[in-house]
Amino acid sequence: MKNYGMTDYQIKKAYDKLKFNREYMQSNGIQLDGKIVPFADFVANSYINSNRYVAELQHRAWSIYEYAEERNLKNIFITLTLPSEWHPKKTINRKLVNNPKFGGRKFLSNKYTLINGVRYKFLNCDIRFKCYDGSFESYLYFGNSVDKYTPRNASVQLSRNLKRLFDDRSFKSVDKDDRCYFRVTEPHKDGTPHLHISLFVPDDKVERIVKALKRLYPAPLGKVETNVKSPVRYLMKYVLKTLDDLRDEKSDISNLTLWYLYHGISRFYTSRTFVALEVYRKLNGMYSLRDLTKDYRSQDIAVYLDTTTRKIASIENEHGVIYTPKPVNWYEKLYESDHTYLEGEFEPLFREKKVQKPIDVIIDGEQFVYINKEIVKPKKMPYQMTDFELYNYFNNLDIDLVDDKHYMHTRNLLIDRGYLDEDILPLDAMEKVNEYFELEGAF
Repeated sequence: MKNYGMTDYQIKKAYDKLKFNREYMQSNGIQLDGKIVPFADFVANSYINSNRYVAELQHRAWSIYEYAEERNLKNIFITLTLPSEWHPKKTINRKLVNNPKFGGRKFLSNKYTLINGVRYKFLNCDIRFKCYDGSFESYLYFGNSVDKYTPRNASVQLSRNLKRLFDDRSFKSVDKDDRCYFRVTEPHKDGTPHLHISLFVPDDKVERIVKALKRLYPAPLGKVETNVKSPVRYLMKYVLKTLDDLRDEKSDISNLTLWYLYHGISRFYTSRTFVALEVYRKLNGMYSLRDLTKDYRSQDIAVYLDTTTRKIASIENEHGVIYTPKPVNWYEKLYESDHTYLEGEFEPLFREKKVQKPIDVIIDGEQFVYINKEIVKPKKMPYQMTDFELYNYFNNLDIDLVDDKHYMHTRNLLIDRGYLDEDILPLDAMEKVNEYFELEGAF
């Protein structure tokens, strides 16, 4: 059986988490008409009501596809992987062997620390501080190496890599209503995740976006296909093979399911093309995602929030209230004088605000933008700059005047884009260095 990089400790903890979640959901619930209904009857995930969970995944994927078909959008299928330093193993002659380039390698030192059941070695830090009693205290330096290269952090890094496309001009030039996607996260044999994305854009934008993809994710980090005939079935193939058949509680649970459970990684995401899933799930299949979104945007459906808890307190359509929260005990709630869960104000959290798009204006050879009835000088944030603009901007920063976190953020962006061969550091790294030199007795 494939273990997907799971240690015995991690497998045990995943089983413990699974057992606790199942017992809690089945042993606790709400009282309706004198009967206790367990929470397990309402929850749907990969190991509780898995058939409902799979049905929702398929509905979300087909809703995106139907939306794309309605707007005559074309499909681009993308696979993203991470560089070699994220992979603890590599395949040679169909066998997994240790990868010498893995960034989370064990250091040569005499000090050990237990993380996720694995013994890691750390270098002694060469920074020492003089204590009030005259002695010296050393601190271990925890760099990127151990904490960074975990499957969960790898999943975050993949999302950041994908965001580079979303920040690219080729993608931003597409109207928001004419772009949508769904994606699945899947592990390699060594437990390092990779992404499969099905992106839909207008036909006249495909060529430019494909060029951007090949520029941002050159092989082997990226693979692009534009001739997938059935993108939903193609992607759902990757989704379904990550799911165990757990309709019978006695069914075996694979290490693949435990990998998602232990690392807390979601299998499936979609673009924010429709209303939030929180609203859709409250209505328990009363509307399809597309119909619910259509009625919400036309204000035929209203969502009210509790002013205290900020949770959904009521959903209404043209016929009246179609959702209110179920109290734990009807008898107690009816006689509570301070019960105000239905008192809420309407806040369209799930509807985009219409913001005027800036218009480029050239005055005496200088570039300005016209926005909100004003002509202003454009100001770009570092993440909005081109590579050339960012490089010049960083080199012209006055390190004595600029904010330390802004400096580190700009530096990390350059490293991420491959223009500085250094390690990415936390935004407060400069503050820590300054504090160190200000401490009396530090050397």
